[in-house]
Amino acid sequence: MSQSREDYVKFIYEHAGDESISNKTIAEGLEVSPASVSEMINKLAKEGLVINERYRGSALTPKGHQMAQEMVRKHEIWEYFLQNRLGYTKQEVHEFAEVLEHVTPKDLADRLATYIEYPEE
Repeated sequence: MSQSREDYVKFIYEHAGDESISNKTIAEGLEVSPASVSEMINKLAKEGLVINERYRGSALTPKGHQMAQEMVRKHEIWEYFLQNRLGYTKQEVHEFAEVLEHVTPKDLADRLATYIEYPEE
């Protein structure tokens, strides 16, 4: 899945939770055009990641919710590793983790979590 698709799913997860979110809010948050949001939401709906209801907005499906949770987990594992094991500052780790979460397979995230004794809560 492309980083852009993942960014949309993660944004909806972080800003809407179990509720719907408007295309306008997504466009503003991701700094993209409303037309781009409409196009991506349609793609995500076809993939079974979001439900889009006219005039209500978009919400994650269980599949989308699970995907978003896994991305957030990867992000947090990388932040923990970079800060607590490599000595990066809290301000530095976010940007690195934002990139690494998209290229990290689940198996690697699981092994890294075990290696750093990541507190999964």
